[in-house]
Amino acid sequence: MFDAMPKWKEIAESILADVQTGRLHPGDRLPSDAVLARQWGVSRMTAHRAMQELQRLGVIVRKRRSGTEVISSRGRRADFIAILFPHQNDLLEINYLRGIRSALPDEVHLISCDTLGDPNREAHYLKKMLQEASGIICFPTGAPQNTHLFHRLREEEVPVVCVDRVPEGVNVDGVVTDNYASSLKALRALTMMGHRDIAHFTQHDLWVSAVKERYEAFVQVCRELGHEDTQRWVRQFPIAFGVNREHLIQLATDALYILTHEHPSITALFCVNDYHLVATLEACARIGVQVPEQLQILSFNDCLPLLPSMARSVHRIVQDATTIGRLAAERLLQQLTGEVMEPQVIRVPAQFYPAEITADTLLHN
Repeated sequence: MFDAMPKWKEIAESILADVQTGRLHPGDRLPSDAVLARQWGVSRMTAHRAMQELQRLGVIVRKRRSGTEVISSRGRRADFIAILFPHQNDLLEINYLRGIRSALPDEVHLISCDTLGDPNREAHYLKKMLQEASGIICFPTGAPQNTHLFHRLREEEVPVVCVDRVPEGVNVDGVVTDNYASSLKALRALTMMGHRDIAHFTQHDLWVSAVKERYEAFVQVCRELGHEDTQRWVRQFPIAFGVNREHLIQLATDALYILTHEHPSITALFCVNDYHLVATLEACARIGVQVPEQLQILSFNDCLPLLPSMARSVHRIVQDATTIGRLAAERLLQQLTGEVMEPQVIRVPAQFYPAEITADTLLHN
């Protein structure tokens, strides 16, 4: 004797049959969970489970304001999630992906879209995935020209979660590092070591939320130190699609030479990310500045894995990228099942790891 089919599955298969035979058409509205439960004489939870299954199969789409509709067979696949990242072979993004994959069911497939940090490529993939994917997890460029596309995703109720940063002026779900608090903690640790003259190498695009929050923490510490001119030791360099690495190193070299030869000269430097750190370390080598004996460096662990010997000589802010990825995937799944009503930004603390500073180094400074 065979076990009876679960009631939720019976409901789902009945609606699926109606779609396949043409009794239900794309755009047709379906009853709410409560109405469906009354029609079938089941609990609302059972009806909700049936609708979840239909959504997973790509048969229906559930919209917060307009209800549940049948979608075209050429519409979104509920088991496909698009991942829009700049460089999916970077250490940070590999860990984001590890966390994302750990939170998704095995039947969910990922569509990989490398934007290369180029706003035009990002726009192309956002438009394409708007039609093809059931949901999107995006590491946005933050470029203002693409803000309207994120507004469109919100208007069309496409499930989307941003990681690393959130586009300015867009009310969207995001899971990010607590950049301001983590930077503030690390910079204050530098001041407790006796550093008062600290520089900041950052990007020119301060509209990017992660960049802006790290910069704001630096400004706050400058004010705490009593510096009236908080811009004196700030240098902005481009990190964008197509920027030449040698050009960045030369900009860092020129800036560092001035900052270490003026009076008072800096004793510490805060790099916004590891791209700036690598350029700064090369600049130090070129002008003969010893790290950490003559200059102590603090950097976010963003992009590039460094040799262990070098990592020990630099103060590190290490992000919990795996947790961020997992929380982003969980948030997206909540959107897909209609559980999340209002977007929110979740901030995950980073860990501060001080450099291995010897007594001889402290005496040198």
